[in-house]
Amino acid sequence: MDHLRDCQYCAERARGFAELQGLLRKQLFRMFCPSSDELAAFQQGVLEGDQRAAIANHLAECPHCARELKLLERIAREALVGRSPPWANGHNSQLSNGGLIAGKLRRVVAELMTPATTRPLAGALRGLSHTSQYAYHAENLQLTIGVQRMVNHSDRRIVLGALEFEDELPAGLGSAIAHLLHNDRIIRTVELDELGTFLLDDLAPGTYRLALRLPDREVIVEALSF
Repeated sequence: MDHLRDCQYCAERARGFAELQGLLRKQLFRMFCPSSDELAAFQQGVLEGDQRAAIANHLAECPHCARELKLLERIAREALVGRSPPWANGHNSQLSNGGLIAGKLRRVVAELMTPATTRPLAGALRGLSHTSQYAYHAENLQLTIGVQRMVNHSDRRIVLGALEFEDELPAGLGSAIAHLLHNDRIIRTVELDELGTFLLDDLAPGTYRLALRLPDREVIVEALSF
């Protein structure tokens, strides 16, 4: 580091390597990982033989898939199917502070912002194709969503989301969960990391509903189309 501060030539080389690393990360991030559906099938015990062995070997080396498998196991233990959906209206819901109470969490519908107010989305997506970007506002937070084609499956999409708060990050953000729904059915569930980002991959184009279960509220994107 001392040398890089003093040597402009090496500093330029280091910046070039950093740009190349970022480019490769965008193209190759989880490119060889099994799909979410395959991990779900593994967790449910329906895979056999070489396919199950291959995923088991991959899980031993890939922290991303290992974390996703732990999330699937936690969801299975909590029996999400038996719960009232987080986006539901109807009984046990009432207005409060501009939102809806759904169970114990206040429900807030995110509003789409104009493109001029959309901030650049940080983070790596698979592939090098152009990213469509959307931004939503809900109380003191902004949700930025990027949608991109998968590099090895042009008919499938990847969604990267990032929360940005006007004030400090709320406690317990690392335990927040994002649900992606199609026709009122949960098709993907992922955890947000400590910085409020999440990734949903291997998605078919269509119109979805996104529900973010934060420590103090549920933020709903009613119609996310890509």
